[in-house]
Amino acid sequence: MAYFTRKLWLLFLVVITAVTVGATAGKTRYSQTSNKELRQNALQLVKKIRDLVYSYDRKDRELLAEYDRKQQPDLTSGAAKAVRQQWLKDTDALHDSTMRKYKELYWSDAILLADEILRRLPKQKQQANILGIYQHPTNVLGVQTVADHLELIAKLLPD
Repeated sequence: MAYFTRKLWLLFLVVITAVTVGATAGKTRYSQTSNKELRQNALQLVKKIRDLVYSYDRKDRELLAEYDRKQQPDLTSGAAKAVRQQWLKDTDALHDSTMRKYKELYWSDAILLADEILRRLPKQKQQANILGIYQHPTNVLGVQTVADHLELIAKLLPD
């Protein structure tokens, strides 16, 4: 029993030490980068986010073209409804997939980069109220807004 208690105590100390050492308030992986590096990182992320949005737009146009091709005047109302329902299902799946990819691949870096850039900008250029769209973009247009805003503030960084 003492062996188990000693091991549990050591594990507790290791966890507490790891948490307190690794969690420095206000420090992120971008805190120590120069403005030039920060701008480059932000613009690279902007490109990746835009590529994701462009890919979504292209696939969405393809789905719409396929829907238009299938939509013919001689279809019964049931068949037309089925074609429309399939198109809606496919576009919803595409949207959900795109939003999931954004969250998994770019979301955290976008927030960290924007936060660090805004922290470094002069007070009159800061826009802290915009970070809500970074945290919770509701659709692909919101993701595009994140890319546009991140590019804008990255270019405002002083050298």
